[in-house]
This record gives sequence, structure tokens and C-alpha cells, in this order.
Amino acid sequence: MGVSAALKQLEKSASVTFQSTQRLAAQVRSRARKLDKEKTERGQAPRSRKHPVPVAEVERGQRAMSVSAWELLHTLGRATALAGHGSSLALAQHWNCLRYLTAFQAGHQGRMELSADGKNPRYHRRAVQALDLGIAFGCVAAERILRLRHPDHRFEVVDAELVLEAGWRLRDAGKDVRENTKVRPNYLLVGRKHGEPLRVFSVDCKGSHGRDDAQHVQLANSAANVNTVVLGELDQGGAPVPSLLTSTALLAEGGIEVRVLDPDGDGLLAIPGKPAPDLDGPVDERAFLSLMRFTNPDGTEGSRPGFSLPEQEWEWFSRVLARTTAAALLTFAGDRNAARTLLTKRQQYRLGSSYSHASPGVRCDTGITLGGIRLVGTDHVFRLDGKRVEVFSGIREDMHGLLARHELEEHEARLRGVLASWRRRKAHVDKDWGGPVRMDSSGAVFAIRECTGRQHLA
Repeated sequence: MGVSAALKQLEKSASVTFQSTQRLAAQVRSRARKLDKEKTERGQAPRSRKHPVPVAEVERGQRAMSVSAWELLHTLGRATALAGHGSSLALAQHWNCLRYLTAFQAGHQGRMELSADGKNPRYHRRAVQALDLGIAFGCVAAERILRLRHPDHRFEVVDAELVLEAGWRLRDAGKDVRENTKVRPNYLLVGRKHGEPLRVFSVDCKGSHGRDDAQHVQLANSAANVNTVVLGELDQGGAPVPSLLTSTALLAEGGIEVRVLDPDGDGLLAIPGKPAPDLDGPVDERAFLSLMRFTNPDGTEGSRPGFSLPEQEWEWFSRVLARTTAAALLTFAGDRNAARTLLTKRQQYRLGSSYSHASPGVRCDTGITLGGIRLVGTDHVFRLDGKRVEVFSGIREDMHGLLARHELEEHEARLRGVLASWRRRKAHVDKDWGGPVRMDSSGAVFAIRECTGRQHLA
């Protein structure tokens, strides 16, 4: 397949099936009981889990999603923008999703599946591929499901560890404390509607090339991971945030399939006495205990590891979520310096210590005008099948300025208009760029095209 055909293939949508049934939930609960029994036999305490159930939207008929490979890669790039540490990892992580440019194809009846390249072990280590694609498919599936529940909200993926680092010591604490913080979801989805409280959902995304039982084990472990982030105090009626558990079967018969379960919960970060949180205020780093205490039905005291957030801290947590998602967006556009100013000291570890040189080749020093819209960001040029290919990641220039100045409320207020303008001008954008290009719900633009010698970014 030539480069031109490969890039066109990225824009074609294919079907990815959801599996969410009572039978799947029962199989996961059965596997969880076996895991707990094995822990008990080894003298370890079994994990506390949420009760996984089928997803209601899937039961009502949403049994699949139509998605393009470029949307999947865009989602993976956004979700992992702040996953690297230091210079070389930051550079590799920023463009990590590009390794999967030719990994997908539409198979029988338009079902998405791995291509010959995607299955070739010379190009893809199976464990790494399962991890990356589990994140991509899981986050896209979770966002689709949550948009059905809350159609007036937009949702943004953020690394859960990065968020929690603002309030809990995850790395530089003692061994016992680190053991308490290991069990946690890998992502949070933040629901935003200007002028209203944030909504937060935990999402644990896994992937596997193995048999069905491998996904059952992953979902059983995920049920424990999402049970650790709690809104309120356990002994005062607090409950884990709502969550989605996903495990993507990459070699499922008939194409790629996302197995998804849905423990209950609410997730609204309503601030007592206020219609919405003040997101422009500063964030002080905290050092909460990663141990939650509760009273058993028989009156005895108990505790379990986790991240309990008292109600008086919900505005603080809303600010952490807003600032961390903004930092991830700036990092995706290559501006790690501005991103650093939005993060706490512990969170800044992700950007490296000498951040002015943290990621050579990933800097917000590139701009382009598409369809009359001025974008700023960073670019990368490489060869695909012997041809030079250019990739751009960025945001609108005016929106970048708002984020860099920490005007998060104004950024959110203008975003709806930014997205509407992009939709109106999309045909002109496509013509100016000449390849796959999309803007996600946060305003992040991801684009790729073959270099012709006449095109350039400036």
C-alpha cells in the first residue's frame, strides 16, 4: 500500500463491537472470586472491588461504535501526552501513536481489525501494543458512552496518576504508602459544561491478544482499581466515582471488540453554596493519606487503601482536574514550558527537571493557517514507505494564549464557538492541509499529510 492510500485509510471509519452482557459480568465476578481466594491462600488481603454490571446504553442497542484509525491515534496521543519522564521519553512519547499508522484495516462487514502490519511481531511487541491500543479503544468507547448519558457535556481524558499526584505522594513516600497507592485507575474522564460543576469518571483501560479469560482477569482487576477513588469519606456516605471498565480484545473472532462493564456512581463535583467552581484560582499541593477508614456493620473499625476526597476539597479537586487537562493540552501542542506552570511540584516530575531542554524536537514553535484558522503547535517529519510525511499537533493560537495565561474559565467559555467554527470551515481546512486532520472536543488538532515540497509550516 502506498503512502497516499495509507493516509486515506486512516480516515475511513470501521465498526468496533461492544460486548457488555450479564454473562460477561458474571464471568468477571467469578474470576474475581478466584483471584481473591488465591490471595487469601498466600496470606494476602483480598482487594475491595466495585460490583461490575453491563452498560445500560449497550443493552439499549448501542452495540458498536464507528471509529476511524486517525481518531484512535489522536485519542492515544492526547491520553499519553504527559506519560513520559525526561527528555528522550518525552520525545518518544509525544509521537508514540504514529507507530500504529498502518496497524488497522476494515475487514468482513466493515469490522475493524489488525492489519498484517499490526499483527507483525517485528514491528509491534504484543504487550506494548495491547497496552497502547487498550488505552485508545477504551478511552474512545468510554467517551462515546458518557456522551450518550450527558449529551450537553464534553469529555476530556486525563492520566489519573498525574491528577492524584497533586494530592497524594505516589513516588517519594515510604514503601508501605507506595503499596497503598499502586491500585488505582489509569485514566479519569472529566465532563465539562461551562458554568456548571465538573463531572468525573474513572476509566480503567486494558487490552489483550489472549483468550477470553485474559479479559476477564483484566476486568476483575479493573474493578478493584476504580474502587480506590472516592468522593467523600467512606464512613460518612462517600462512594467511589462512577467508572467504566474496558478490555479490548485485539484478536477477537470477527474483528476488534471492546468488552465494557459499568459499576454505579454519580461523579458530580457540586460545590456547596456555589453553582460552579472557580477554576482560575491557584492550586496548593496537598499530602492526603492514602488510607480510607470506615466502620463495619458489626461496629468494628476498618480501613483500605485508596484516595478519599472530603467534600470541602471538591473545588480544589475541580481546579486540579481543570489545570491538569489544560497542561496535557498544552503539552500535546508542544508547549511543555507553559504546561509546567499549571502543575504542582510533584506533577512537574513528568516534564523533567531541566524543562527548557526537556524534549528537543517537541516544542510549540510552529504555526499554520488552515481554512482561515490560525493554529500553533509542533510538527514531526519522518519517512513512511520511503516518502516524507509530516505530522502536526496543536491548538488555535488564541486558545493557546488563554491557557498559557491560566485563563481557564475564558477558555472553556470560548470553546463551543471554536468547535462550531471548525465544523463550518472543515471543508476549507481539508483543502488547505491535504490529508487527515481533526479537532477533538478540547480543541486539540492532529493532522498528517505527505510532503510534496510545496507545503510548509511556519
